[in-house]
Amino acid sequence: METNYRQATHADLEQIMAVIEDGRAFLKPQGGGQWQNGYPTSDDLARDIEKGICYVILDEEGDVAATLSLSYHEEDYDTLYEGKWLSDLPYMVMHRCAVKKEHYGQGYGNALFVVFETEAKRQGYRSMRIDTHQNNAVMRHLLEKNGFAFCGKAILKPDKDRMVFEKVLG
Repeated sequence: METNYRQATHADLEQIMAVIEDGRAFLKPQGGGQWQNGYPTSDDLARDIEKGICYVILDEEGDVAATLSLSYHEEDYDTLYEGKWLSDLPYMVMHRCAVKKEHYGQGYGNALFVVFETEAKRQGYRSMRIDTHQNNAVMRHLLEKNGFAFCGKAILKPDKDRMVFEKVLG
């Protein structure tokens, strides 16, 4: 599958939120509460779009099939309460990523990581970091499949225990 992606625009917000809602529904039966308290909101995604850090992956019809946001430092990653990062390199972080329900099992989960790595390299980063809930087995599988190493645990504000992963680019 060729990964066709671009920075999101405000015109994409409705489709992005539909993808996020599919992600929220997917996570609910896994337990743990990830994304079940209303986060991320359309305001969160609108801010990401405004900052130029929200991306969309398009399907063959040009509709939003997946979304992700990339930032450049996560304060909550400064201290791990268990484990250690692979590197001290400046890093890019992926947040708020999801795939539209009708595209599950079609390679769009892996495409999220193609975009993540492509943008990290394009912007000069050699380290990529991400966190996920311990109950999110699908994300943990995708992380392993895409070369990320489990590095430990961090507390994300407010009081969210998360598993953290890193991939160092060659």
